[in-house]
Amino acid sequence: MSAKQIASDVLDCVGGVGNVVANSLCMTRLRITVANPAAINRKALDLVKGVLGTATRGINGIEVVVRPQVVQHVFSEFSSLTGLSSSQDPNAGIRQHSSKLHFHISPSKATEKLAELQEQDAAKKNNETATPQATDADDDDVIELARLLDEGIETPKEEYNEDCRLLVLNGPNINMLGIREPNVYGSESYAALLELCRQTAENVGFVECRCYQSNHEGDLVDQIQDALDTYDGIVINPGAYTHTSIALLDAVKAVNIPTIEVHISKVEKREDFRQVSYIRQACIETITGLGIDGYRVAIEHMAQYLGL
Repeated sequence: MSAKQIASDVLDCVGGVGNVVANSLCMTRLRITVANPAAINRKALDLVKGVLGTATRGINGIEVVVRPQVVQHVFSEFSSLTGLSSSQDPNAGIRQHSSKLHFHISPSKATEKLAELQEQDAAKKNNETATPQATDADDDDVIELARLLDEGIETPKEEYNEDCRLLVLNGPNINMLGIREPNVYGSESYAALLELCRQTAENVGFVECRCYQSNHEGDLVDQIQDALDTYDGIVINPGAYTHTSIALLDAVKAVNIPTIEVHISKVEKREDFRQVSYIRQACIETITGLGIDGYRVAIEHMAQYLGL
């Protein structure tokens, strides 16, 4: 099967052009981000010749495993079909951490090919002059997977984890920690917060933790947008923009990067206007009232979510 046909079939299975919002390449995998994950037909993906397996990536992402010899061609064709700017993971091939991520390999495809192979073997035994039927490279891969399943070996795992990068964003006045209302926000400084974030991120396996603070809403929106295809998770304390900024909410929804909202004080126990959080609608979790230690908890939870 041609790379173009594989790409076309995969696109159909993930909901078509209208459902794909981003595509990139990493090693043997097409990384695809979709608007509506419910539109992905995983059963149909299992039946696409040339696709060896799939893995979920975040809430709206899926990774499609293709043979190394053809993945670049399939990715190029897929990018051409979607019309989206294509990007190759700059860290492809650089892996340091053990993964907890399981790939799904289609048993039906494998067992069907195994049955075909067994029939060919039986025919050879009955007729020594029988001409062996040739198999293409894709069939060879499926046959190998079939043998693994037939022998009862556990479905293959990823042999490595992504080099995950974390972005920590802080909104207005967070840089005034230790000075600003210590009875509410504590006496620890912003410098202490930065050190806590970086040390925690290193401890749980992130290869980078970038911390950024701004008093300007547009700066924070820019940082979120720039995080696309660069950072795997975001921890954000929008400060007062929590209660006012639809722009930050829209930015987080647009990039579709797993995001955890964190607040130093217990905002739900404070003024009525602080009960509103627009950005919360796009976050996988909210942590409040733990002081700067809430950032440690958020980073640890993000690492667990990403499978570090």
